[in-house]
Amino acid sequence: MSDEQPRLPAVTVIVPVRDDPRLRDCLAALQRQDYPAELIDVVVADNGSRTDVAAALEPSGPVPTRLVREPRGGSYTARNAALRVATGAVLAFTDADCRPDPGWVSAAVAALTPGTGIVAGRVRVYARDARRPHPVEAYELLHAFPQRTYVSRGGACVTANLVTTREVVDAAGPFLDDLMSGADIEWSQRVNRLGFRTRYVPEAVVAHPARSSFGQVRAKLVRVMSGRAERDRLEGRAQPPGRPPARAWIPPLGAFRRAARSRELPTARAKAALIVGEFHHRYVSAWIASRMAAENRRADSVLALRDSVDE
Repeated sequence: MSDEQPRLPAVTVIVPVRDDPRLRDCLAALQRQDYPAELIDVVVADNGSRTDVAAALEPSGPVPTRLVREPRGGSYTARNAALRVATGAVLAFTDADCRPDPGWVSAAVAALTPGTGIVAGRVRVYARDARRPHPVEAYELLHAFPQRTYVSRGGACVTANLVTTREVVDAAGPFLDDLMSGADIEWSQRVNRLGFRTRYVPEAVVAHPARSSFGQVRAKLVRVMSGRAERDRLEGRAQPPGRPPARAWIPPLGAFRRAARSRELPTARAKAALIVGEFHHRYVSAWIASRMAAENRRADSVLALRDSVDE
């Protein structure tokens, strides 16, 4: 009987970036992984930065880091460019504004058991000051990146903390890089349809800063909701109705209960910020949905007019 331990796989970590100074902290965290350094390499995919991304790769540490440039498209185009040069049997994705815990790679690799196509790790959201958060920060402390929920409701996973294998990528294909948002959700569900499963692993942790302004959350909602509509169109699902449902405008009264029970929000000020953040999120989402519906109605009217002229 042999006591020989199974050989650990080589891991390539992929980090897309566009003008984000937090890349340095992300790369420093990757240098501190407790996985054998000789088995990790990092590919930074520059998606059209105007700043000097190469400078963030210096000084280097025991984990080799290289840069690929893909100025076209969005972050998924950049991830696909990195996939083309990645050499690891295991492929780990995170973002430039994330800080992986030292045991991130080790925990994820250990969870890649037979039949597991994706490891969805925990995304630990943090605020600048949890006692005095901006309403958007308070909202994100409770609601952002619910990986466990994504996994349980369809095997989805976000690329802030997604680990897979070259075998799975070769079987499923690359990300749909014509999607500006949500291609990670589409890709992980595609993997599940091939018979692989997504496994939530809370020990594989990356830290992610909460957004901290109303402008940031509006931009995120536009991107996410537009991406969801585009995924629906590509997959042949019904398009949104001509106007958002009435429930989109119902006040989120549950925010008061969630604020009272929250352990993440330790002060009365923080709990009040959550209530403001939830109301803001609800009504900005409804406003964006209304605007998208109006644009769809205008587009339908143009098509109908064009068809009548052609006849």
